[in-house]
Amino acid sequence: MASALAGNRLMTSVASKQTQCPRCLQPDGRVVDGHRSVCQRCSKSLRRVYQFCWACRREWPRTGSQAQGHACTLPNCALRAALLSEERIIDPKSAAFSCPFFRACPNCKELMTHNGVGCRCITCTKCYTEFCFHCLRKQYCSSTNKTCFIVDNSAALQSL
Repeated sequence: MASALAGNRLMTSVASKQTQCPRCLQPDGRVVDGHRSVCQRCSKSLRRVYQFCWACRREWPRTGSQAQGHACTLPNCALRAALLSEERIIDPKSAAFSCPFFRACPNCKELMTHNGVGCRCITCTKCYTEFCFHCLRKQYCSSTNKTCFIVDNSAALQSL
């Protein structure tokens, strides 16, 4: 897996990364075209070609005009892909050190990142909700708050 540093985040090259099938969770996905991938293991067990979007990790549409395209047209694909990203803030001086680089506002789901300056809390530029970038709670969390832990983006993904 190829990685590179860009600013204060760790980036992973998609081209060098195996695609994990969202159904069987095995790294058996093979990119066919654009975002579309095929899992041979699931295709065999389902007795049909199982296709999925490697970016948002959802099953590819099986019917209609969307089924033939190379770009994913599923709702919120780009937002889901950003939240599923393995990129982390790696600047040890950042208030958001080791947090996922992308977060969704817990109120309106606007995609955001922390600029690394100041405290852990940020304010959404769309709905003005203030939340902690570590734990995603809609409250102020100081650096001494022992109940504030870095969480992943799974809760935001479930609501999309």
